[in-house]
Amino acid sequence: MTDLLIHDAIVVTVDHENRILENGSVRVTDGTILSVEPTEPADRRSTAEHVIDASGKVVIPGLIDAHRHTDFTLVQGLFSELPGDELLKEAFALYHTAESTLGDDFFEAAWRLACLRQLTHGVTTVNAMDFTPELGAEAIGETGLRGVIGPELADFLTPASAAEQLVDARRFIETYHDTFEGRVTASIAPGGEAGCSRTLWEGVAELRADYPGLRLHTHLYDSAAADTMAAGSGTDDPLDLLDRYGLLDERTLLTHLLHASRDDAQRIADAGAHVLHCPTVYSYFQAGTQTWFPLPALQEFGANVVIGLDDPFWFDSWDLIQESKHARLLANFEYGAQQWSSYDLLKMLTINAARALGLGGKIGSLEQGKRADLVVIDVNTPRHQPYSNIPSVLMNTVTAGDVETVVVEGDILMEDRSIKSMDVETVQTAAIRERKRFQRCTGWETSLAGSTPPDRSILRRVSGRLLLRAIKQYGRGVVNQYL
Repeated sequence: MTDLLIHDAIVVTVDHENRILENGSVRVTDGTILSVEPTEPADRRSTAEHVIDASGKVVIPGLIDAHRHTDFTLVQGLFSELPGDELLKEAFALYHTAESTLGDDFFEAAWRLACLRQLTHGVTTVNAMDFTPELGAEAIGETGLRGVIGPELADFLTPASAAEQLVDARRFIETYHDTFEGRVTASIAPGGEAGCSRTLWEGVAELRADYPGLRLHTHLYDSAAADTMAAGSGTDDPLDLLDRYGLLDERTLLTHLLHASRDDAQRIADAGAHVLHCPTVYSYFQAGTQTWFPLPALQEFGANVVIGLDDPFWFDSWDLIQESKHARLLANFEYGAQQWSSYDLLKMLTINAARALGLGGKIGSLEQGKRADLVVIDVNTPRHQPYSNIPSVLMNTVTAGDVETVVVEGDILMEDRSIKSMDVETVQTAAIRERKRFQRCTGWETSLAGSTPPDRSILRRVSGRLLLRAIKQYGRGVVNQYL
């Protein structure tokens, strides 16, 4: 018997035929899509366990946030008016000390709030890199969402040694990979050439050899000092660093690439690696004068580029659809109009993102045999009517407020904007409590007009040991590059 039937919807399948059904039905049994076909009169009289009349609504695959950090969800609003250099200093102060100072209650509340935000924005899957992955796996799993989660390995950002972090990562993989009915999987997530020592990279290579089925998720070329930091590990540049340790292939996810060149783009495409583009965070904080993200070269060489929010709490937006819109506008501004079509953007948030995560055979499109991860969007409003060109409507005018129903693995997590899989009041109460405690512990002051960082010197709020590790790496890089 059909468990879930959605009928009379505009169904944007994002399948290999790019079908868009004007009046379509989606049938789901045991969490799997049974069929996606034109609506029949009998569908409106169906005896399925759950029936949704989606007249005037659009059904699309669940959205996939291809790159996110989650630990500090509760600092939303604190960073949004800071200059880029000051933001980085304050972020380092948090990374260096917050985990030991604030404890699990703070980070658990952050993850639960992030799940709530994710769910209400139609994001069914997240690819996360965080310092508290165990709390994330539990939150994602218990909420009914899907996640690929990696412990962020960065011995220039957190006090634990490379050896300690690698042991913790292995424990996380063994404990949480392929849990919660397969909705939660693990990744290997080194912080990047600017965050990891040579010793850590050597350990990452061992993890990759021991767990070849996992994605490797890392930052790359997000700093003007990228080549120098890679040279500190004895390699020519960040791509050479990955290649040297057997880490650059079709299982590799590369985030940012802000300072990558045309030649780098070709090397990435030739390796089959995937690119995770997070346009808002860098444009918001003016990350430098380097030419913007090398989109034309990546497109020319056929690299798979997908979209992530990165640190949504830095710029106060969790809307992945709007993030894709920013990606298009910034690309058009830099390189000329029509860098991406609306349908290109939709694929980047669905099937292409699923392929990047190694989940393309499971989710990312609405077709028979795939798991039923989908979103129902209300477009029967004055903001959208009248319309044609549904991909343009979805990518240009729809916002998170139009998301009405969210389904993962056939389970309805939100229906008619009512959350089914979480106690919203409990989540919000914990978030408010822990946010207040954070301010007491750290010295941040806030008001309705803005926020003010602690008045203690930044040098007294960061770890000297971690700064010394990074300075040594940079010094070795300078020597290797020039001497």
